[in-house]
Amino acid sequence: MSRHLALLLLIFVLVRCAPPPPPTGQAHADAVTLAACREHADAVYDRNNRDTIYTISSRDTPYSANYTPGVTDRGLAQRFDHENMVRDCVRNTGTETDRSPTTEPAPATP
Repeated sequence: MSRHLALLLLIFVLVRCAPPPPPTGQAHADAVTLAACREHADAVYDRNNRDTIYTISSRDTPYSANYTPGVTDRGLAQRFDHENMVRDCVRNTGTETDRSPTTEPAPATP
């Protein structure tokens, strides 16, 4: 009985160690789109917040009154803007998507 149990355990371990199936075409396209949108949002953040990127912060220096360790909402506004930009980019399917109409709408007749 223990031999059967050991064989069953070995089969279970081998099945669990199998590599995951390769992603489908749509899953791969979604991952590529998400990566491009995150890269675009990072570039926009770097361009808009250049002053905060290249300044030396004194918040962690001794005798600094600028850093309060209990503040839990530090950076939430920037993270919210970044996530909104990524979400809008994914919704519009990429960074270089042109949503302008190709034909002019027909004028309404009165």
